[in-house]
Amino acid sequence: MALSASPDLWSNLSGFGSSDSSSEARAALLKVNAEMFVAAAARDRESIETFETLVLGFLPKTDTATRRELARILTPCPDTPASIMDYLARHSSGAVDAPHPRHAVPPPSGERLLATPDGRLVLAAQPDLDPATIHRLLVLRESAVEDALAANPALLPDTAPFAELTRRSHRRPALAAILLDRADLPTAIQAALYLSASRERGQAIRERIVASLAHRRVSLSFTLAEQDLADLLAAALKGDDHRLETILTTLFAFPANTEWRLLEIGRHRLLALALNVLGVPRRDAVRIFLNLHPALSHSLSAIRALVQEMRDIPGPVALALIECILDVRTLSGEALA
Repeated sequence: MALSASPDLWSNLSGFGSSDSSSEARAALLKVNAEMFVAAAARDRESIETFETLVLGFLPKTDTATRRELARILTPCPDTPASIMDYLARHSSGAVDAPHPRHAVPPPSGERLLATPDGRLVLAAQPDLDPATIHRLLVLRESAVEDALAANPALLPDTAPFAELTRRSHRRPALAAILLDRADLPTAIQAALYLSASRERGQAIRERIVASLAHRRVSLSFTLAEQDLADLLAAALKGDDHRLETILTTLFAFPANTEWRLLEIGRHRLLALALNVLGVPRRDAVRIFLNLHPALSHSLSAIRALVQEMRDIPGPVALALIECILDVRTLSGEALA
């Protein structure tokens, strides 16, 4: 008798993820259902979507051997959802010998995948995401989904969603690290991620900025008035980071709503870059580091690192880094090439 395509065919997967079932039992059950799906005489849309949702939900719980076997079973079937084959291809090296047709996820299936964390991870890795789906993924602010989107080469650096990921990475170094691993980042985006870069990567970013600045038509220099320096020192002696940031915003002619967040962990070097550009004498800079907050001066090595940031980076490079990190432009209005 021909097999039915009823969604009930997959109902025995309901206990697949329970803690009472062994990994062997779950793998066997998944393979049996895959074989039933392939052998079905007909598969309507509902049965395909139900099979897709359930399998994608449980594939992360399987081992490589199981995924290879599933790929062997499902590859010949033209109705196997592309999202399943994509997952198997990415997570089972060599499991899919011939490329499986990759189609955009149809709206009903996309809706189902958007409903679950595992489904959203699958969507975030798709090579043909549309802007609306990307927005619906980003609006949830799930770290794992953001990481998957950041690693997806289909999401190009010159798009608004990528810019949003870059902004979010300023508060999440793990996301910044994923973005920095990409080989297609323009200089400006690399500079925006500078505070999260390794020492070696930071040096490479600075070298790229030097090359980019060679094409700038305008070169700015700052002359710090005695009163400005006195104001910076006074704010630091009071531990008033808000006042100090307000002074910096004024001196750089940045928008009033610029967010320096100098004392946030991971952003202390931004203060060193700013003092560098303004030409603050090293002795006065050390006084600012020592008094603004204990986190800046908890050890000699912490102070030394901030001083080194001032000493080793040319002023124009430091200014370009500040502009990119804060996503603002000073009087020149010029962006990095």
